[in-house]
Amino acid sequence: MNIKDFSIETTLAGKNALGQICKAKEKGYEVTMFYIALSNVKQNIERVAMRVKNGGHHIQTADILRRNEASFKHLYEYAPIIDNLILIDNSKENGETVLEINSGKITFETDHLPNWAVPLKEQFKYDS
Repeated sequence: MNIKDFSIETTLAGKNALGQICKAKEKGYEVTMFYIALSNVKQNIERVAMRVKNGGHHIQTADILRRNEASFKHLYEYAPIIDNLILIDNSKENGETVLEINSGKITFETDHLPNWAVPLKEQFKYDS
């Protein structure tokens, strides 16, 4: 079987990407996820407002709040099937890797873990 690399981009608010991840795992793919989040949903709302100011598209605040909650819920639920999970806090200008989980073990953790990443720290163990 000839397996090829591919990538998808998603908010993880819906279950389409999660279905694709499950299918990929069934077919023997190794799944790596880069999950990029902000420490506070207010930052999401402010960034959308800035985007609109610069000519970009608008997203209703209620949709931002709903997607934010659903995205984290799906992240926590599906993290155990992700082979390599890299969490990036994009609250500051350049983003920062805050937690890495490989093969079900924590392999990296920053000294200042954002609150949204704590449930994953509690869910997984350290690589020993």
